[in-house]
Amino acid sequence: MTDNKLLSDIQSSIMDMQNQMQSTYKNLADIIVNGESADKTVKIIMTATYAFVDIEFTDKALQGGVKEFKLRIREAWENVVKKIQEATQSKTMELLQQMQIPDEIKNLSVPKDKDSDDQGGSSQG
Repeated sequence: MTDNKLLSDIQSSIMDMQNQMQSTYKNLADIIVNGESADKTVKIIMTATYAFVDIEFTDKALQGGVKEFKLRIREAWENVVKKIQEATQSKTMELLQQMQIPDEIKNLSVPKDKDSDDQGGSSQG
């Protein structure tokens, strides 16, 4: 395979990936995600692209005053963000699995960096 052909295949694959990513992003805008407080008294509704849709809460959510209400909103927010991240990750994995990547690109060898081997320490805390 010539270098020009390989370069052309890579460019074509990148353009396909960009188109598929844009399509996936548009689809994410149609996905509605709900997050709730631990006691289910506050619900935040958003799209999977983080667009705000609505917030709902019961009278019970106001029990305990402003501090407790803010805590419930925070719980619902954290819950909806976690669910959006899961939805986005799931759609991204679906997209990657569907991509048609030419074998020539898959089989390209990437130079190994000597310093990239495990240098001790863990990113997990």
